Amino acid sequence: MLSTYALGTHINAIHALKEIIQALTLHTLSKTDFFSHAAFYGDTALRIFHGLDRFSEDMDFSLKTKDEYFNLETYLPAIEQGLNSYGLEMSVLYKKK
Repeated sequence: MLSTYALGTHINAIHALKEIIQALTLHTLSKTDFFSHAAFYGDTALRIFHGLDRFSEDMDFSLKTKDEYFNLETYLPAIEQGLNSYGLEMSVLYKKK
């Protein structure tokens, strides 16, 4: 996967790895019902889908309709399993807003 990136600098290599992890995460979510509930938007979506020349670590999602029972944590095991299948480990850090 890294062979498709220009890795000239250490920063470029780090961004490439992060982008690959984002793509793997999106791929894993696409194999669940996640996208029937939520939409992917923001700078990362613009970069991936429209070639925006700006790296963003954030992956922004919004529910398509209000759903008080929706819980992102439901999808974390699938994401972890998807990343593990590529030899990657995952941990979740919760931030209070």
